[in-house]
Amino acid sequence: MNDEHERWNKKYANRGPNLFQPEEFLVQRTHLLRPGTVLDVACGDGRHAIFLARTGFSVTGVDFSEQGLRRLETFSANEGLHVKTHHRDLNVQGTLTDLGSFKNVIVLHFKPELHTFNEMVSVLRPDGILLMTSFNTRQHDEKGFGKDFCYTEREYVDVNESLELMEYISYEDERGYFDGYVFRKK
Repeated sequence: MNDEHERWNKKYANRGPNLFQPEEFLVQRTHLLRPGTVLDVACGDGRHAIFLARTGFSVTGVDFSEQGLRRLETFSANEGLHVKTHHRDLNVQGTLTDLGSFKNVIVLHFKPELHTFNEMVSVLRPDGILLMTSFNTRQHDEKGFGKDFCYTEREYVDVNESLELMEYISYEDERGYFDGYVFRKK
């Protein structure tokens, strides 16, 4: 187990009994998602997976933290929801390819490497939605957040030709500076 893996397991083990609220970026754009299946990449303890499952989506979550996935399984069981979980290291190539296909893929607070980004697109069905947001480099510049974990300006806009950009936005809230994307697969 590497230090980053250990750090996230400890972080989830020490969290209180309540799930954090879902990101407003997702909540405000839920209407853009296609009915049906969602792959929640780097789902953590499931605040977005649970939110979407409550609204009728069939959700699959992947994360490398066993503690986060255990919490997600507990939260979903307590609410009578079914969220599939998969323990995966998203830095390993091919880690998403055996999960099937999805009408939507969401990525919140995670910066996928290029191979992971392209795998997310490959499991997305035609006309499916890819929604993602995370800290941008201004968060690094002004608040010292790790630069390797920050999106650069328009970083994912022209990465995969099978995606049509529906929205790109840089925004700020009480936690800092973010970039957000909504893509549709052609």
